[in-house]
Amino acid sequence: MATLGYHLVFKVEQHSSGVSEAIIAESTSVSIDISAEALESTNQASGLNASFEGGKVSGTISGDYLLASDAAQFSLLFAKMNAAEKMDCLVELDGTPILDGQVVLTGLNLGGGLSDALATGSYSGTFSGDMAP
Repeated sequence: MATLGYHLVFKVEQHSSGVSEAIIAESTSVSIDISAEALESTNQASGLNASFEGGKVSGTISGDYLLASDAAQFSLLFAKMNAAEKMDCLVELDGTPILDGQVVLTGLNLGGGLSDALATGSYSGTFSGDMAP
């Protein structure tokens, strides 16, 4: 059976304040991209065949949210980004941690219109260090 997308959540852990695992409120999407470098290790013995070793692993996370009436999630993300602080984060699937580590926020967006439509926002970040749960 397939897993529904809304079971993937991004939580910000605020260890310094004593608050833990605050979900980015009203999330509508979370996207994770992970990549690894392939380091060429070809030598004379390899002949015409290229050989590679695993290299640096890096990843990004991004998502969208609806702005809550108190704008708490935007305020939290902006404060971390403005202070150039790494955020402790946890990514869970159905309550099971799949990534745990730190994220550096690289983008934050907030948008709204002149109508009664909801205000929305988005964020993006880059993983820092080992993200193994």
